[in-house]
Amino acid sequence: MITEHSRFQLEASKLSRDVVFQVTVFQKEERRRKRLFAATQCSDPFHFLIQFIIREAPDFETLLARFVRQLQHRGFEPMRLRMRQDGRWAAWTPVPLGEAPKTQETAAAAAAELSADSAKPGKKQAGAK
Repeated sequence: MITEHSRFQLEASKLSRDVVFQVTVFQKEERRRKRLFAATQCSDPFHFLIQFIIREAPDFETLLARFVRQLQHRGFEPMRLRMRQDGRWAAWTPVPLGEAPKTQETAAAAAAELSADSAKPGKKQAGAK
């Protein structure tokens, strides 16, 4: 079942132009597992349409971090954010720009990379025979 989880607005700047993204976050529930989805779009002088799609986020913090990372990748500078609460917009707050929490997939990939690096034979030291 898909239901609305939350709504938020995020203001970002690109090429001296401020854009306010209005994002509706949906929650999909399958087999006692909840995942969040969101999408929004905009245009700029160089692109007719830029879409931002976030799929399968385990929680809102991860969803927001992925959205901020997509904005930064496309040249936007996230500035501030506000949530919709009780039918009204809350006050603007600065966007948290920290790293996204590691998911199980990224943690597993990092562990596999470390084990692959440790399995490689070491290089010979200078002066060693």
